Amino acid sequence: MPKPKPVEPGKVIDPRHNAPGQIDHPKTGPDGRSLGQKPLQDGHGREIAPGRDHAGDFHNAEGNIRDHDRGWDNRDHGYQWNRFGDRDMMHHWDGHYHWWGFYLADVYFWTIYYNDYYWWYDPYWHRYCYQRDGRWWWQNPDQAGEVYVYQDGSYYQYNDTEGGVVMNPDPTPPVDVPPGDPTPADPNAKSFYSADGARSVQVSGDSQDAYLYDTSDTPAFEPKYMASGVTDVRFQLDGSQQLSKILLLQGDSSFSLFDKNGDPAAAQTASLAVAPQAAVKADAVSASTVGQGLEKSAAFTALKLGSVAW
Repeated sequence: MPKPKPVEPGKVIDPRHNAPGQIDHPKTGPDGRSLGQKPLQDGHGREIAPGRDHAGDFHNAEGNIRDHDRGWDNRDHGYQWNRFGDRDMMHHWDGHYHWWGFYLADVYFWTIYYNDYYWWYDPYWHRYCYQRDGRWWWQNPDQAGEVYVYQDGSYYQYNDTEGGVVMNPDPTPPVDVPPGDPTPADPNAKSFYSADGARSVQVSGDSQDAYLYDTSDTPAFEPKYMASGVTDVRFQLDGSQQLSKILLLQGDSSFSLFDKNGDPAAAQTASLAVAPQAAVKADAVSASTVGQGLEKSAAFTALKLGSVAW
């Protein structure tokens, strides 16, 4: 899972202050014939950001786009077709930003190329997202360093956790409700990823059920149920920085330990609500979202004194 790299101050496109102009979508292609491509949408008719299938299109065009924009006459606010390799693309300079329309086999989408990033406008949340490391990110212009990842039509705030990262859903409602899927985002949903990218633990539902996923292109197993009442997930990496163990913290003051394949490991399940032990200093354990009894737990102390350090 790539980590967000915030855009430097003053380089974020904020539609409230430096809003790009509107695009007049062309009706005809470079050959003068009517265009048959449709906007990039999901099955519900909702406009979506270009995905992994378009990574090659972005990469192959970037050098040509950069050279084209540097040599552009900024007095020219017109539209111009360009042929890059086997792709026809349209350029527009709105006086502030360079727009590029990608017209592919049967779909099209527009992006801004600015500050060496592609930017995509979300017409529902009215946000400009930038592309980095194969994903789309939105940086809150009002909160420095607050970055969200755009995934499957929703936004998730990205934070570090022990041995990985966690993504929490953004509760902000859209400005314009998107068409199609009426199912609201699950407020209990959290996505945890190990730092090596090998596994993901998805927590969802009122019972906070946790399922383990193999994130490889050819998963070694189907999603596997781990536990309920899960409030936090930690990952242990070995000396090669590969995932070794997975620790689930639960709201009933217990924890569960698994290997990387979701099988119970040593000290599988134990209660955290036991008498405190003096063997481990409180500051040796990272803070979590569950009760304060964790650092004082004899069971957790025993776990720490073994081969696992959290």
